[in-house]
Amino acid sequence: MKSFGMSSVPAGDEPLRALGELAEQAALWPGGNPEAELLPRLRVACNLPGSPWRLLGTEVQPDGVYAVDVVHSRPRSAALFADAIALLAAVAGPVFFVRHADAVTIDCVTGTLARDTPEPAHGYTLRLRLRDAGTDSTRARAAVRLVVPVPVSVR
Repeated sequence: MKSFGMSSVPAGDEPLRALGELAEQAALWPGGNPEAELLPRLRVACNLPGSPWRLLGTEVQPDGVYAVDVVHSRPRSAALFADAIALLAAVAGPVFFVRHADAVTIDCVTGTLARDTPEPAHGYTLRLRLRDAGTDSTRARAAVRLVVPVPVSVR
């Protein structure tokens, strides 16, 4: 795995700098209690009127990732990824990164940066595991990419 050094980030690129800090500090986070800190907020977000989410269960995996099993009411919707970001925002700290890893997995790293708090920096890695996602999830993911294009750097 290639290391991400802060010296490689341009001085004016604050979002990328914050993402790099989040990645570097994640290894130093003390063990938290996601069942106490995150689960109540996930339940509230899933139970809001109009929420497309149904919470099935959670587990802390051996690597410390907080896995959250959910069902989306519209698994073939192009809004799936946007809905996932909205759900994760309910538990997110001041900095968070979301990645649509595959058709049924959405990963998130969220926390505070050491420079933003007098307390020790802390955070979590979450993994939404989409259950009953349907066979069209890959197509929905492709549609999301068309709606929200990812900038490509030009050399």
